[in-house]
Amino acid sequence: MLQHYPDPGIDSHFADSRRWWQALLAPELRVVVSCDALEIFQFERQLRPGAPRTLASHQHHPLPGTAQDTLPPEMLWQTLREVLSPLAGQRWHVVIVLSEQYTRWLVLPWQEQVRSAAEKQAYYSHGLQQCFGPELQGWQSQAQAGGYGQSTLLSAMPPGLAQQLHALFAELRLTPGVIAPAWMLAANQALHGMRQQKLAQAGWIISRESASLTIGCLLHGQWQQIRYLPVDEQWRASLSQYLLREQVMHPDWAALPVYMPQAQASGMTAASLAPFRLVDVQPVYWLGEAFHQQLRRRLA
Repeated sequence: MLQHYPDPGIDSHFADSRRWWQALLAPELRVVVSCDALEIFQFERQLRPGAPRTLASHQHHPLPGTAQDTLPPEMLWQTLREVLSPLAGQRWHVVIVLSEQYTRWLVLPWQEQVRSAAEKQAYYSHGLQQCFGPELQGWQSQAQAGGYGQSTLLSAMPPGLAQQLHALFAELRLTPGVIAPAWMLAANQALHGMRQQKLAQAGWIISRESASLTIGCLLHGQWQQIRYLPVDEQWRASLSQYLLREQVMHPDWAALPVYMPQAQASGMTAASLAPFRLVDVQPVYWLGEAFHQQLRRRLA
């Protein structure tokens, strides 16, 4: 099950959405897709700006996938049609959260000689295949380039996945405003906290799923690396060991704080992650004690 808190806050800010007017005015329909489950959340929106949003409904639908799949199971598309058909044509701000197993991340160093769009695309494709193998040939990549001399953050999704989602939601007359991997939302939440508290843009940013951790390192506002770490029920020890190894290889990263959404609910404590400083990234909106109790049971 995708262990991402479905927070309708900063990661669904209207400026992040391709349909910003709906993000400002419409209630939110959040669709969370992982290999073994489809979850649908509906959030009511208050007319007063900045007012808390409330969880109106939550549905959980099991799927027959595995953590090794690079595409969602075929059953997903039928389930989506059945579940969302009653909402067809209604006014929603649609946010789709994808499991990290359907995404590959890579930080590519600056190359001054790579300038044209064709050269950049060739550089990105070569980097992805060099890192992940030839099976990524044909994957659709998206680059977030930094300034002059800075590295590029690259993400890739399996061919056709985004198109299938757009086609199905177009059939239902529900246009997605956001389609994003879970780690991207965790990073947005962490960066928002850094800006709010006027902290340096530096740290480890963690997104946890039941069988994996996605770990990104940010230093001086630039991405250094992103890793996908398969884990089991001993994931806390695996994370600590990973960070300690990175501390030896990169001593200048040793003092970076660790940002993790819902760390306390997941059972992660400052003592268990010592000597690293743990920052529990809190959701922007409170959705009620009943929902938070359910969340703590799921993350335990």
